[in-house]
Amino acid sequence: MLRNCLLTLGFAAHSAVPVAACGLSTEELKLSLIGDWQVTNGFGTLAMSGRVMPLPSGNSASASVIPTETGLAVTGGAAPGTYDAHFVEDARFVLDAPSRTILEQGEAWFGEKAEIITDEELNLLARCAEGQMLPQLHIAGRFQDPEGTVDFNVYLFVLSETSMYGIMSGDLLSIGGTAKRVTHWTR
Repeated sequence: MLRNCLLTLGFAAHSAVPVAACGLSTEELKLSLIGDWQVTNGFGTLAMSGRVMPLPSGNSASASVIPTETGLAVTGGAAPGTYDAHFVEDARFVLDAPSRTILEQGEAWFGEKAEIITDEELNLLARCAEGQMLPQLHIAGRFQDPEGTVDFNVYLFVLSETSMYGIMSGDLLSIGGTAKRVTHWTR
């Protein structure tokens, strides 16, 4: 499992893990994240009318993290527009894998085995010192999609200056559904 996690996050199993972001100050983090990113959207789920079904991997896109007067913003990616990005200081979020049934349905329907890494596995991979946690970045906003208005949230664990991993969630207001996907940002 650890080898698969390393490969999923873009680390070669034989190379050293990049310096973890868990020891950096907020200012150092801001500076290290500015620039262009490749966003890969993986396996997901759609919850609607009391049912949950798997979604295949999504499209990849490019996004940029840019400095603003108040911190950082993200432009590009799956949501057209520019959206503020904030470090989560006062609360922590967790990554839980979907049920085994959903994972098995996704593999049967789409022929892909989902590689979902939990927040606990991320902390192990990053090798943060005891008492330290990976920084977390939150991006939120609203945009118009062909299917209607989407309210979205992106929750990212900052693994290093070249890798972020987390969950993208969108509430599809016109149909009353919520889509969630694994997202991996690299450069």
